[in-house]
Amino acid sequence: MTLAQRKLSDKIYGAKSMDYIPRRVLESLFARLPKAALRDRLCAMRALADAHGVRYVDDEGRRRIIDIALKPWVLTSLQLRTFQRMIHQLVRALARLPHLYATYPALRQVISFSSEQEAWLRLRPTTQDTPLAVIGRLDASVAYDQAGWRSSLKMLEPNAVGVGGIHYAPTACGILMEVIGDQLRRVLSGRTISPSPDPRDLLFEELQAVAKRLHRRLRAVALIENRDYTTGTDEFSSLAEDIESRGLKAIVADPRDLRLVRGEVRFGSTRVDLLYRDSELSEFIEMESTGRRLSALREAVRRGQLISSLKWEFDQKSAWEIFTDETYARCFSPSQRRCFREHLLWTRLVREAQVTNPTGCVVDLPRFIRRHKDRLVLKPTSLFGGEGVVIGAGVSQQQWESQLMRALNGKQRYVVQTLAQLPREQTPRLIDGKVQMASCRAVSGFFFNSSRIGLVGRFSSKPVVNVSQGGGLIGALWVH
Repeated sequence: MTLAQRKLSDKIYGAKSMDYIPRRVLESLFARLPKAALRDRLCAMRALADAHGVRYVDDEGRRRIIDIALKPWVLTSLQLRTFQRMIHQLVRALARLPHLYATYPALRQVISFSSEQEAWLRLRPTTQDTPLAVIGRLDASVAYDQAGWRSSLKMLEPNAVGVGGIHYAPTACGILMEVIGDQLRRVLSGRTISPSPDPRDLLFEELQAVAKRLHRRLRAVALIENRDYTTGTDEFSSLAEDIESRGLKAIVADPRDLRLVRGEVRFGSTRVDLLYRDSELSEFIEMESTGRRLSALREAVRRGQLISSLKWEFDQKSAWEIFTDETYARCFSPSQRRCFREHLLWTRLVREAQVTNPTGCVVDLPRFIRRHKDRLVLKPTSLFGGEGVVIGAGVSQQQWESQLMRALNGKQRYVVQTLAQLPREQTPRLIDGKVQMASCRAVSGFFFNSSRIGLVGRFSSKPVVNVSQGGGLIGALWVH
C-alpha cells in the first residue's frame, strides 16, 4: 500500500485497523455518484441479471428478473473465518440429530417422520459420513457493518436439502463487480476485493470428497429434481454447465428417469456416480405413491451416493428446540452450547405442552403464544419460500389465535420462534423509473459443505424476506 493509499485508508477506517467495513464507507460511494450514473448502473444490473438467467417463475408461469442490490455486503477475512467457525458448530450439531433421534424417544415428538419416511431413512448407511455429504444453507440475521457484528448473528432456520442460490449467488457477485467494481476499488483503495467463496466450488468439493470416500472414480453426476414442479427458481441447467466446465459429465434428471442396470445407477446410457438432489424425501414418497418404485434412487441411498444424504432430512425447523432446551444440553460440547445460547433464536414445536420460555421459566406453551403475539412468529416446520409464515406483530389477536389453532389441530406441524430483528439496508433502487434510496429488510444465507462456507443475501420491503415473496439478492464480497 502506498503512503497516499494508507492515508486514505486511515481517513476512512480510522488509524487503527478495523475488523469490519463500516456502513459509512459504502454510503459515501453512493452519496457522491450522480443519480444519472446510479440509474445507468441499476439498468445495467437488471440487463445483466436477465442475460444470465437470474429469474423466478411464479405460480402463473410468469417470469420475472430477480433484482440484485447495487449495494453489496463487504466482509473482512476475519469475519469470514469467524462465521465459518460458528456455522460449522451448528452443522456438526445438526449431524448428531439422527443419533439423538435413535437414542431419546421423547425427541421424536419434536423431530417427526411418517412411517414411509422412516422406511427410507433406514436405507441410509449407518456409518458416520465423513465427509458429511451435504450442501446446505443456514439462514440468519446479521449486521456486518457494525461494531457488534459477532453478537448480531441470530440463526433463523436450517435448510440442508435443495437449497436455492448456488448459481445465483456467484452470478450476482460477478454482475456487481462488472457494474460497480470500479467504484468499490476506489472507496476500498489498497484492498483486494473478490466474491465471497463460490457455493458452486462447495458443491464440486463435496462431490469429489464423497467420491473419494466411496472409492469411486467420479465421471458423471446427476442433478435430480422433481419435474412436476415448474415454478420457482431454475438453477440446475446452469449448475450442470458449471460442473461440465470442470471436466465432469452432468445431467439434469427426474429421479423417476433413473434406472438400475447391472447394479449401477444409470440415466439412459450414462452411468451415474453421484446424485445431487433438489427434492425432499416427501417428494420421493409422493412419486412412489403413484406406483413408480424408485429402485435406482433407493440403491444410491444405500450406497451413500446421494448429496445431501438422507441424514439431512433432520433439518426441520423444530431442531432449534433441541438445541435450546436444557434437557439435551449434555449431548453437545461446551462450545456448541455457547453457540446455541448466543446465536439461536428461542424455538418450540407448537403443541399442548409445558415448555421453558426464552428466560428459562416453565410455561404453558399455547397460553404463552397467545399472550406474547408481538414478540413471536409462527412457521411451518418443513415448508420453504416463506410459505405459511405468520408474524404476530403484523396480524390481529383474532388472526393470531386462529393461526395458533390451525397449528395445534391441523396436519401441518408448526414452530413458534422469537421474532428476529432483521437489519435494514439502504440501497439505491429504480422505482417507477426514478432512483430512490430504499430501506429494505435483509436476511443472510450461509452455504455450507463439510469444510467451508459461502454467503448470499436476500432483501425485501416485505416482512418475510424471500425471493419467492418478491425479494431480491444481495451480493457478498470479501476484502482481503
